[in-house]
Amino acid sequence: MNASRDPVKDWVVQQYREIFGDSDTARAGKQVDSDGNPTRIGRFTPTSPIAVAGAAAAVYAPRLLPAVDGSETATGLLTQLHGYQWPLLAVAVAAALCAVDVSRYRAHKSTQMLESVVRQTTGHLPRKVIVSLAPGRRAIRRATITLHPGTVIRPKAFDELTRAIEEACPGRGKWEVRVKHEAHKNRILITRAEIIPDTRSPRHKALQAALDAGAILKDAKVTVDSVDDTGVETGFKITFEPSMNSGARGFQAKVDEALASLAGVHESGRTWTTEWTPSQGHLVMRLVAAMPTRVDHPLALVDEDLRHLPYATGAADLTMFWDVSTSSNKPHCLIVGPTGGGKTSVIRTLLTEAARRGIPFVGVDPKMIELDGLEGYPGCGAIVYDALRAAMFVRALHTEMMARNAYIHHKKIEGSQLPLMIAVLDEFFILSGKWQRLAKTGDDETRERLKELDPLGAWADLAVLARSAGIRLLLGVQRPDASLFGGASGNARDNFGTRLSLGNLSQDGALMMWGDSTVGREVDTSVKGRGIALGTDGSPVDAQMWWTPNVDRHPNKWSQLSESEKAIIDGLQPAEAPEFTCYSRELAEFIESERALAKRAREHGDVPEPIVLGDRPVSAAADDDDVADAIPASAITEGMVVLIDDGQGSEVPVTVDAVTVIRDKDTGDVFETTLSINTGGRVKTNVHYGPTDVVFLPVPDRVPATV
Repeated sequence: MNASRDPVKDWVVQQYREIFGDSDTARAGKQVDSDGNPTRIGRFTPTSPIAVAGAAAAVYAPRLLPAVDGSETATGLLTQLHGYQWPLLAVAVAAALCAVDVSRYRAHKSTQMLESVVRQTTGHLPRKVIVSLAPGRRAIRRATITLHPGTVIRPKAFDELTRAIEEACPGRGKWEVRVKHEAHKNRILITRAEIIPDTRSPRHKALQAALDAGAILKDAKVTVDSVDDTGVETGFKITFEPSMNSGARGFQAKVDEALASLAGVHESGRTWTTEWTPSQGHLVMRLVAAMPTRVDHPLALVDEDLRHLPYATGAADLTMFWDVSTSSNKPHCLIVGPTGGGKTSVIRTLLTEAARRGIPFVGVDPKMIELDGLEGYPGCGAIVYDALRAAMFVRALHTEMMARNAYIHHKKIEGSQLPLMIAVLDEFFILSGKWQRLAKTGDDETRERLKELDPLGAWADLAVLARSAGIRLLLGVQRPDASLFGGASGNARDNFGTRLSLGNLSQDGALMMWGDSTVGREVDTSVKGRGIALGTDGSPVDAQMWWTPNVDRHPNKWSQLSESEKAIIDGLQPAEAPEFTCYSRELAEFIESERALAKRAREHGDVPEPIVLGDRPVSAAADDDDVADAIPASAITEGMVVLIDDGQGSEVPVTVDAVTVIRDKDTGDVFETTLSINTGGRVKTNVHYGPTDVVFLPVPDRVPATV
């Protein structure tokens, strides 16, 4: 018959064994715990019983004296302990020692627990376990577990060890236990930290949780970068470990989209924008105001650097500018936009900004309506309208470039010491188309002259080499295409680092402009002047181009302007006209002759008066939006209507049935374009175009009207 177990007796026996040890195991020279498992932890020996016994003897000395009456030593000792001060001191010492023993006992129990947990989860017996004397009621304040050299703890076992320690030492919502394995020091550190209440906003938590759950950014941490007056976050800073992907624009765009979706619409209604600094391993999310629908030229210089020509307001109220300084890595500017998109206003903004900063300019306008208001403007050398004279100008500009380079070489000076000059070629494809038409249909003298001038070849050289000579090129086209850069398209395209597009681009156009087939394809065309521009970091951003009215002070133009628009023109007018310095006789003579021709045309020129049919006048001069455009042959798509030479000197509109473009497999440059046209018979007519050929359109290539 088995007797029932006595829990009180069992506890007393266990405590006795822990304090005084097991006589059998002591004699065997082994150390085991209460469950018989091997251990390196010695038995716990308290010191407080001695102090307690002394204090008890001092207090109960009168009662003990009869028992030791025969011993003079014991009687004298008890008599001395019975003094007034000694019992109090003995009790105080005993109490202090009792407290120390309680702390030591708890540390001892924690030491046993940690050794057992390490042994059970990792299979290794620690070399030494040290727990602080004040471990706390439940959570350990600090402990160091020393392992044998070379001990390997696998990640899964370490996770189990961490969970076991956290369960054995709960913080009850106030503390958290942290476990760290220092393999190089063969030890495990256990520390306790106070749990700080999570005061993060739901938006902050959502961002951090998403980054923790996914492997988008390694070791990503989200912190608040800025708040508004009400304490609502307006900016977040996300730090991460830099990688190869973090510097790729495509990767950044995907992360930006995901972060904006997680952050959601802000309480203020503003949207989120992201600024990346991958080299330093962080990005910043900030709120930006909605893009304005119109920005009149602010007139202020904006930037103290007079070589920065501002032209637009970008996201986050950033001012976009064209850096025309000698040290600029974006020396030339390319503006892409169909008719009605605001391209002309941007060109006016840049040229008037250049003039009031002391930089002269000269331009080519084959449409005769885009830059006519700038003719005679302070700093304007000349505006060329005739196609043949435009070819002469491009060749003269090429000669000027060579003369400037020779001057730099012989004078042993820096290119920055030469005065800057801006050359504008607006509607480049119309100009190129006129050159090609003259080369085919012009008289013998014209064809020979164009062959000698070779304007397209001169243009290709200018695009690559003009930077060091202080010549800046401003190019306006309807659509981007490699043909406008000539044979050296790669280098020339890199020199056109300042780029902006208005209206929506095609997929190929987006790749040409921004290197991304998705950028610039969803621009709000209902807002005139809305487009994409290159930011200071080289990435494309949304931008609202500044509105600069026509600066022509002719009464017919001036009377149509509002007072605010007149104020813009007056504010932009430079106090002193910039000097136009030529280093070649060819360019100087050309500009002087062009000015003389323009003066003669103004004094003696005339245009036919409109012919009135009924009550509706018909003007012989076409309106801005009624002038047809020209685009590269490789940009033609199936179903478009183009003008084709009928072989008798006239051009007729036809519909393109099919387009075949032959490109270089490596560079993507166009070799040949073939347009298949159905002229009404069974056999289709194929028209072949070279890599730089353009095709005229019967109607303008314009921004589509919005309802």
